[in-house]
Amino acid sequence: MGRAAKASKKIKRQSKTPAQRMAEAVMAKGEAIGAPAIQVGRGMHEIVDVPLRDAGRVVTEHTLINRGGTPVARWKAAKLLSDSQVAAIDHCETLWSRLAGKALVMDLARIPGAGQGNGWAEQEALDDLKRIKGYFPAKWWCVFENVCRFDETAGFAGSALTKCRNDQVTAARITVQFVADVIAMKERLF
Repeated sequence: MGRAAKASKKIKRQSKTPAQRMAEAVMAKGEAIGAPAIQVGRGMHEIVDVPLRDAGRVVTEHTLINRGGTPVARWKAAKLLSDSQVAAIDHCETLWSRLAGKALVMDLARIPGAGQGNGWAEQEALDDLKRIKGYFPAKWWCVFENVCRFDETAGFAGSALTKCRNDQVTAARITVQFVADVIAMKERLF
């Protein structure tokens, strides 16, 4: 290969973004192991070997694990949340799940005025959430609830906290971590 060909190949390699180079490397690895072509971006997916027992022999199967989805799922997978923070987020998610009758979308099959059969659980969850919400300024609670409950992107939620585009995801993550720490401490979860 001539000097000019090597130089043009180097220029083509440098013109790609790191995400494109990583996606190409993972695609090549997937093709090497016989997996179908997959779209992989920013390390949210991982190909793992899973040993399976089949009639007394061990067979290795390649499995794709999605580490992405919601900001909280990505932060948990990246170990950016402590155990107490995860416990606080899980506690709030449990309380929000008890409010099934208080959904954002109207249930047309439900008879107005008739309860869901779990009125005490709903009322206790509402009381707990009202108490927990009172620990924080409204802006911080809105960011926590939007990210953890409604799966809003961290960059969009962080835009309420800072105007700098580079710091919005970090601001949202730190706010969620702080709110979760206070919830874990005040609710004695850990």
